Amino acid sequence: MKHAFLLSLFTLVFFSFELRSDDTKADIAEVLKQQVMEQQQEAKLIGLGVVYIKNGNIVGPFVSGKRHKDKDVAVSAQDKWHIGSITKSFTSMVIAQLVAEKKLTWDTDVKSVFKGAENIDEGWSKVTLAHLVTHTSGAVPNFSMSVSFEKPEEGAERMKAREQAVLGVLANKPTTEPGTTFVYSNVGYTIAGAMAEKVTGVAWEDHVRQKIFKPLGITSGGFGAPLDDNGILSQPRGHKNFFGMVISADDFSDNTPIMGPAGTIHMSLTDLARYGYEHVKNVQGRSKVFDAESAKGLYKPFMQNYGYGFVVLKDEAHYQGPLIWHNGTNTMWYALLVFIPSANAVVAIASNDGNIQAAEKSAWTIARAVFKASGAIANDD
Repeated sequence: MKHAFLLSLFTLVFFSFELRSDDTKADIAEVLKQQVMEQQQEAKLIGLGVVYIKNGNIVGPFVSGKRHKDKDVAVSAQDKWHIGSITKSFTSMVIAQLVAEKKLTWDTDVKSVFKGAENIDEGWSKVTLAHLVTHTSGAVPNFSMSVSFEKPEEGAERMKAREQAVLGVLANKPTTEPGTTFVYSNVGYTIAGAMAEKVTGVAWEDHVRQKIFKPLGITSGGFGAPLDDNGILSQPRGHKNFFGMVISADDFSDNTPIMGPAGTIHMSLTDLARYGYEHVKNVQGRSKVFDAESAKGLYKPFMQNYGYGFVVLKDEAHYQGPLIWHNGTNTMWYALLVFIPSANAVVAIASNDGNIQAAEKSAWTIARAVFKASGAIANDD
C-alpha cells in the first residue's frame, strides 16, 4: 500500500443520498463508463476497471483496456484483479471473527502464541495483535530477500514456512516500542496471520475462504495472481515498469505466498465492491456476516489515521461520518477500495498496470467523479 493519500483530489464535503430512479442509475453508469475509458487512455494504463454500489445496487463493472500489453484481448467485466494490500483488511476481519469466537483477543501478545518456540526476543511479549494490525508493533517492513523467493505450496507446507519466516523475525527485538511509532509493515500482518494459524491449526487462506468468501458468496476470490485456464489468456496479466520498459508478468508472478496475510488476494471487481459494502453494513451494525463489536477497530483511526486494516478519515468539518479506504499494489497491479458508510456507497477500482503513480491518480479521479455524480459528495467545482 502506498500510504500517501491524494488529498488534493479528495478534500470533500459529504451528505447522504439515494439512487432515486433508473435514470439516476443510468447517469452514474454513463459517468463510470466515460471515466474509466478516459482515465485508461489518458494515463496509458494497460487495463482499468470500476464497480460502484449504492444502497446495495450494483452499477458496473465497467472496464477499458487489455489483459496483456502485447495481446489484442480486452479486459472483461468478469475478470479477476490482484488487490494487494487491501488483503490486510481481510486478515483483520479473520482475526475479528476469531475474537468473536473467543479464540483470540486483540490484546493477545505475540510471544504467548509462539510460547513453545526458542529464541523469541522478550520484547515481543509486549506486542499485541492490535499493534500488528495498526502498524505500531515495531515489526520491520518486509522480509529478507531469501524469504521473498520462497514459494511453498498451500496447506501444511506453507503454514510451516510462514511460521519459520515469522520466527526468524521474532528472534530480534522490535525496532520500536510497541504502540509508539507507525511503520507500515507487511511482516506485521504476516505475524498476525501466523498467530491465527497457530491458535486454530487452520491455514490463513482457509480462514479467508470460510469466514469471508463463503458467507459473502465471493466465488472469484483466490490467492496470488489470477491464473489462466489451460494456457489461454483468460485473465489479466500484471505489468511491471522496469527502467522505462513495461514488462508483462507471467500468471504466477506475485510476492511470496508466505506474506499472504499482507497482500496476495485476487477477485473480481464486483466481489471486491460487495466485500466493501459488507463493511458499510457492519459500520452501521446491520451486517449478518461480520461481528460489529469485535471488528469496530477496523473503522477507528489510530496513528496516521490507520485502523485495523483500513485508513479512516474523520473530519467533521468536511465529512458526515468517516471515509474509509485502502489501496494495494504488488508493483504489477493496483487496486483501490473506498466506502462512505453515511452514504451507503462503495467504489472498487483496479488496474493491471505497474505504473502505480498513474494508476493511483486515475483511481482517485474516478472515485471522486462517481461520488460527486451520485451526490455522495458536494460538487465543489
